[in-house]
This record gives sequence, C-alpha cells and structure tokens, in this order.
Amino acid sequence: MGVSESGGICWVLGGGRMGQAFLSGVLKKGRRNRPEKVFVCDPDPEVRERLSGEGTVEVVPSVDELVRKGEKSSPSLVFWAVKPSLFSELAPVLRSLDICPLGVSVMAGTPLSTLQESLPRWRWIRTMSNLALTRGEGMTLLTPGARAQDEDLSAVSRIFLELGRVMMLPEKDFDVATALAGSGPGLMALVLEALSDAGVRHGLKREDAVFLSAQMLKGTASLILEEGMDPSELRKRVASPSGTTIEGLVALEEGGVRASFIQAVARMVGRSQEMAVHSRKEDSHFTR
Repeated sequence: MGVSESGGICWVLGGGRMGQAFLSGVLKKGRRNRPEKVFVCDPDPEVRERLSGEGTVEVVPSVDELVRKGEKSSPSLVFWAVKPSLFSELAPVLRSLDICPLGVSVMAGTPLSTLQESLPRWRWIRTMSNLALTRGEGMTLLTPGARAQDEDLSAVSRIFLELGRVMMLPEKDFDVATALAGSGPGLMALVLEALSDAGVRHGLKREDAVFLSAQMLKGTASLILEEGMDPSELRKRVASPSGTTIEGLVALEEGGVRASFIQAVARMVGRSQEMAVHSRKEDSHFTR
C-alpha cells in the first residue's frame, strides 16, 4: 500500500539542513497528505530546541525512543538525512520493528541496492538535493526502488515541489547529476567569490560586488530556465563584436576555465562512485 493522501505518521532521521528542509516541505499549509504527526530524531539539543516549536512535530534524541513510539504509532514515511555510516548502525534496529514504510533517502553515495538489502520490507525512493532547498529553490532528483509505487513517487514529488524543482532520473545518472546539481552550488560560490574579488580590486565595495555578481548569476539562470535559452546562445547574445564580454571570454579560455570545470565534474563523479562502492562494502559487512 502506498503513502496515504491524508494523515499518517512521518519520521525524519536527522535534523540538519536537509532534514529541516524536508520537514518544511512536509508541513506546508494546504498539502492534502500532511501527516497527522511528525517525529524528528536528532541527538543535538540545539537542533531539538529549534524544532520543538512546530505544533505537529515531536523531537526525540535517539532512535531507541522512536522505536518505543513506533510500537504505538507506526510511520508511513521515514526520511533519512543522516550519514551513510549511521544508516548502517540504525538499519538493523529498525529492521526489528514490524513496520513497512516508505523510506526516502537523501544520503550521499548510498545506492538503492544498499537501502533495499538493509531494509528489504521497506519501499524506497532515493533522492539527491542541494542546499538551495532551504530557500525553496532546490533541485531534487528522484529515483524509485523496485517496491515503490506510483503514488509513493507522486507523494514524495509533491513534498519536494514545495521546495524547488524535481527531476526523475535513473539511478545510473545520479553520480553525474549529483556533481552538477548537488555539488554545483559550491563551484558557483567559488565563481562568485572570484568575481567579487575582481570587483573589489577595481574599486567596488565588497558587499556591492557580491550583490552584483549574485544577482547576475540568478538572472542568468532565470533566462535559461524560464525562456529555455541554450547557454551558448545566451553567451553569443551578450558577446558583441569587439566588446567587453568577448575580452573576458578570451581570457577565460586562455586560462583553461572550461576544461577546469569539465575536469572538476569528472573528479566529483569519480568521488561519488567511490562513495557508492564503499557503501556497498559496508552493507555487505553488516548483512553477513
């Protein structure tokens, strides 16, 4: 049976940025499938204090306490926003419970095979998102496990659509998509920092240089997303003959910036693949 359109119990494991963002999507007003009750598990007392003000949210410090509550109120949805190593510790504990919820994972480098082998009775959806989720501008990737139903995927999609945009992708594409959408904000932050430094070098106040650069990047993304403009076409429109933009583009090409970005993505894809292999080895160890 899939996730219910109304009511139900939701567990959020991990109250960090991703856990809090998911929680905000779950609690958005007007959602038909808003849970009756949400339990957030996090050992950090500051996190628990910050989240305890939500009316339908109960915050607990340990999975053991969740297990005790689960004996009376079984969850229909469990969101995993913890480190993969902690998943390996918690999965055997939850496997002992007589529950078969929908599990939603945002854990990096943790493939569906690991999730399904660790908790085989659960239905699974693997997700990847980025920090912009906390501002309602996130990019979230979804891929369902073998047991997940259409209504599960639909319910989870609606949650993440409250927090930005959603794309369905096969799991084989997750490594490169994670490099672009998940790690991309870190690369763009470096670009913005460099542009801001350049502005300061030429006399701008730093706060003005940062604002100009950030708004420029936001506007550029809007042109591409909202108008469907190809990046190469946008570049050609801006780079007029003998103008300022073409001078900057030539300098970047001379510095190998394009190749550096391509190499950066290759390195991130490789690291994501390494994390997945490590996760499978850990899973094999604790399931023997």
